[in-house]
Amino acid sequence: MNRFRTLPRRLLIILAVVGPGLITAFADNDAAGVATYSVAAARYGYSMLAVLIPITIVLAVTQEIGGRIAIVSQKGLADLIREWFGIRVTIIMFLLLAAVNFGVIVQNFTGLKAGFELFGINPAIFLPLATILLFLFIVKASYKMIQHFFFVLIFFYLTYFFSAILAKPDWMLAAKSLVVPAGPVSAGYLFTAIAVLGTTVTAWGQFFINSYVKDKNIPVENLRYSRWEIYIGAILTDLFSFFMMVAVTATIFVHRLPIADAAQAAISIRPFAGPFAGALFGLGLIVAGFLGAIIVPLTTAYAFSEFFGFSGSLDEPFHKSKTFYLLFLVQIVAGLLVTMLPNISLFRITLAANFVNGAILPIIFFFLYRLANNRNLMGRYQNTRLQNILLVGAGVVITIASLLGISGQVMGW
Repeated sequence: MNRFRTLPRRLLIILAVVGPGLITAFADNDAAGVATYSVAAARYGYSMLAVLIPITIVLAVTQEIGGRIAIVSQKGLADLIREWFGIRVTIIMFLLLAAVNFGVIVQNFTGLKAGFELFGINPAIFLPLATILLFLFIVKASYKMIQHFFFVLIFFYLTYFFSAILAKPDWMLAAKSLVVPAGPVSAGYLFTAIAVLGTTVTAWGQFFINSYVKDKNIPVENLRYSRWEIYIGAILTDLFSFFMMVAVTATIFVHRLPIADAAQAAISIRPFAGPFAGALFGLGLIVAGFLGAIIVPLTTAYAFSEFFGFSGSLDEPFHKSKTFYLLFLVQIVAGLLVTMLPNISLFRITLAANFVNGAILPIIFFFLYRLANNRNLMGRYQNTRLQNILLVGAGVVITIASLLGISGQVMGW
């Protein structure tokens, strides 16, 4: 009887903590992510699905550690790096994060531009308009309204599920390939696998979940609910990654069509899965672009504010967090300007860019390890032995795979 009495209370707690885990995980599948999954599946087909389960585990473990650090300390990752590692490390980390993030921002604006063009929408008019509306929305809307908007965007990821169904893939082979690669594992495969990792478990994602959790003010007694929300988010986002890759494999890979980006994938799917499937894939690209074009620059703005002691929060009005909002504006305007340059499509270097994102993850894991095992900071909420093994193991494997992948690219293996 007591269980039934406490059920409404538990549901209210769950609703109160929902947000950071789901939003961060799905934002990892931004336009840059859609492009990476598309190119990876077009090159290696079902074989590339084998990386998804390990990536899901890494995403769940690292995001949980980051969220737990934020809930216990009530501080963002950037703030804690400055506090525990000093100003030199702070400056280096901010410059690294800002550079990597800007590359992702441009890829997301490129995705928006390509998505608009797929539907006959003039990007020269509507992309600047969308940029202005994004800024006004972030400045004027409340934290809760912004979160609701993110949830609406997440709903549209269902387009990839329907695209995969319409593509009529070999579901049995796809399921088997989640465990054992359907083809040989070469240096090129490892390079692409690290790129897929780098677009799913992102450096910016580790910073964003900390800052977003801190902004949400989740009490430590609700930590277990937050943990499960993060786990569910990791599983769902990679489930939709699975559907993206299956849709591309069943059409583009099977027919050996070369593609360089997600827009080409949407076009190439049409002859084999129908125009509706291509349209759904293109709509998903636009939604992913919007989500990434908001969250990635927010991450840099959060990090700058925390690294250098400025006020920065989505819960604060413009006049209280001017630096935070202006930095957000500078990034999206710069991303827009680069994207609108003629004859430029950074989607074409998307694998290389996301390989870099994946290769630098061990640096972020180092900070997570040190902070999550700091008794003075975490108390009884320190990492367990299993969490440490998974975190260190992931860092070692990523480092080795990155070295093999880049060596293969350089040496032509």
